[in-house]
Amino acid sequence: MSSYIEQYISICNLCFWTKVARHPPVEELYPLPMPDARWDILSIDFVVELPESSGCDAVIMVVDLISKRAYFILVHTTVTIEGVARLFFHNLWKLHGLS
Repeated sequence: MSSYIEQYISICNLCFWTKVARHPPVEELYPLPMPDARWDILSIDFVVELPESSGCDAVIMVVDLISKRAYFILVHTTVTIEGVARLFFHNLWKLHGLS
């Protein structure tokens, strides 16, 4: 019975528009400022628990905000933060001649 009611409520247009909001209203969102030059702001994500290949089972994904260009660095999940920094500088800073 409860699954039937739940299904009915999920597709009922009147129920959708009249149900009570259970969270505070969301404030106005503002966009992030655009950086002045490439490589000013980067997004860094880790993709882990991948099948092992060449001794690596994770990927560091670095994306430049302006160019939206993605760079991938193969790592092992046991890499330390010092190792991540070393790999980052070795693979990206030296590759693009950034200082």
